[in-house]
Amino acid sequence: MRTPCPGLWLALAVTLAAPARAAGPGADLFLPLAPNAPITFGVSQPNGPKRAAAAKALLEPYLSEALKRPVKVAILDSYEDLSQALASGKVDLAWVEPVAFVVAQQQNHEVQAVAKALRRGKLYYRAALFVRADSPAKALADLKGKAVAWVSKSSASGYLFPRALVAAQGFDPDAFFHGQSFAGDHPRACELVREKRADVGATFTDEGPSGAPAVADGCSESPPVADFRVVAVSAPIPNDVVAARAGFDERVAESTLQVFAQMSQSEAGRQILRDVFHVDGWGVAVAGDFGPVADALKAAGPRPSATRKTSAKKPAKTSP
Repeated sequence: MRTPCPGLWLALAVTLAAPARAAGPGADLFLPLAPNAPITFGVSQPNGPKRAAAAKALLEPYLSEALKRPVKVAILDSYEDLSQALASGKVDLAWVEPVAFVVAQQQNHEVQAVAKALRRGKLYYRAALFVRADSPAKALADLKGKAVAWVSKSSASGYLFPRALVAAQGFDPDAFFHGQSFAGDHPRACELVREKRADVGATFTDEGPSGAPAVADGCSESPPVADFRVVAVSAPIPNDVVAARAGFDERVAESTLQVFAQMSQSEAGRQILRDVFHVDGWGVAVAGDFGPVADALKAAGPRPSATRKTSAKKPAKTSP
């Protein structure tokens, strides 16, 4: 992707600095932060704890230097924990996937998405149901009665959108698969399929060139990706977002978004884009972006009351 000129990114930053806010009690109460007050930036670990720790090590010094105030990166164990932390104001900003954002906003309508990731020139991606490359399965219907490895019950590509895809094909997502397990992150879900602990897995696929076959991009941290073949892909999913808690200081939000918008202009910033966020840059997030996520939450049906995360060292057992 060609990098937009600095002037365009600066204009984007100004646009992003003033997100639309929900009307209602307290909607105008944006409390200023003291000059040296720290900012807590929440992240989860969809690609595993090692990647999250590496992201923290890069982000804290970069954002602290760029914003001229301490920035602490808080690593939350799950999407659910990050969503709750954002809704309750325990983190100021969060890098959050779309389902967790929608759930947080449903809990607190003043939570705002202020920037959306841009990958390969796209503001969206898709969920993929994938199998081993040697599997005979060719279409979604061939997966009926198989054991599936999900990521998390609040993962857009690793659970919600694949279930919505099954429902859209006229199948009951609760009865379609013979058994299911929850891996906790994308690499582990891929490992379960590779190890034949599951027949099919769910992960994300970035939008590739027109006509090119979909790739299980979520397995890039469990290479080689060529071990897997995508059988079915979902409707578009809005990319992950940077979101702000209710009441976050708008002046600091403006400075933060300027930093994000200008990341591509320095080598250190490009490293953050590449190694932390895996994005090309940031685009404008608007309220209508997340309607498909709310629809998928409904279409996927009731979610399990508890998520069992499998160990990376122990075989995953499927459950009915």
